[in-house]
Amino acid sequence: MPRRRLFAMTRTHAIAMLAACACAWSCAGRPDEPRASRAFYYWRTTFQLSDSEQRALADLHVNRLYIRMFDLDWRDEPSVVGPLAAAPSRVPAGIEAVPVVFVKEQLFRHVDTARVHRIAELAWREIQTRATLVGFTPREIQLDCDWTDSTRDVYFAFVADLRALSHLPMSATIRLHQIKYRERTGVPPVDRGMLMFYNMGRFSADPDARMIFDADSAEKYVARIADYPLPLDVALPIWSWTLHVRDDQVIELMQSTDPDELASSPYLTRAGDGRYTVTDNVFLHGRMLRAGDVLKVEVTGPAETHAAAELVASHLARAQTSSGARTLALFDLSERNLTRHGVDALDHVYRAVH
Repeated sequence: MPRRRLFAMTRTHAIAMLAACACAWSCAGRPDEPRASRAFYYWRTTFQLSDSEQRALADLHVNRLYIRMFDLDWRDEPSVVGPLAAAPSRVPAGIEAVPVVFVKEQLFRHVDTARVHRIAELAWREIQTRATLVGFTPREIQLDCDWTDSTRDVYFAFVADLRALSHLPMSATIRLHQIKYRERTGVPPVDRGMLMFYNMGRFSADPDARMIFDADSAEKYVARIADYPLPLDVALPIWSWTLHVRDDQVIELMQSTDPDELASSPYLTRAGDGRYTVTDNVFLHGRMLRAGDVLKVEVTGPAETHAAAELVASHLARAQTSSGARTLALFDLSERNLTRHGVDALDHVYRAVH
């Protein structure tokens, strides 16, 4: 009898332990499962995926691409501008493509709410045409517009009209200042927001100033992420750029210039960490450089991107969600950015947000 009772208790104890382990496994998720839905932004003018880019998408288990379809701008009238040039690639199987329309804020300075319906019709026709070229049927539309207090009503009317025309879920990019000052800037009438967690500093010739990601600047805005009234996804930076400085003033952003190529240039001398002095009058990628100008490099490497992920993750954890996983998107997909970070480091970033 005592032996039977001991066996029963042991078996009960074992079952309880197994149940507890199963619960912990279920709550934590498998170690190899992503903690957020994984995405990239594709921002180049032609949708052409290289072999290494396609391998990275597969190795990182990316299931969504936000593809810049075209820009909406004002050129004496509402105008569709690039990019998506001819002969695009097709979207790889198993990846959902989300068309992104980059809307110049100045457009809404020239039109009023009575005229936005025609612009929405133009945008919807163009989205369908270009999505067909790339080989997908849109299931969501994203708008990227840094609207202001004075243009919000017209922009929001445009959003509502496009949503009604397409009958599709809508998302919109949200900047940090629009999170913090929502009472003034308003909240767009969309289903989800994509928090663009970058470009948070200012263009500056100061060697220590950073714009792409600056933790001190971000800390001034992140407190209000948790109670933002839309479900939030998040985009993190993985790109780098070069600022052209003349007479201690930033005169242009040289986005096509890879910071890694500057060290070997015969007409540049290193002038400190991340700074190069121009020694002759030359052209670089079509830009005129004068002797004495300074090129200031801002590199977003694995350490900076992961720091951004960890900073935003704790605030997103308390923010509103909806059914399904939150999306973490990296900006942007290119061989240059993949080489700088590497697949392992990017996988680590994806796992930091859930």
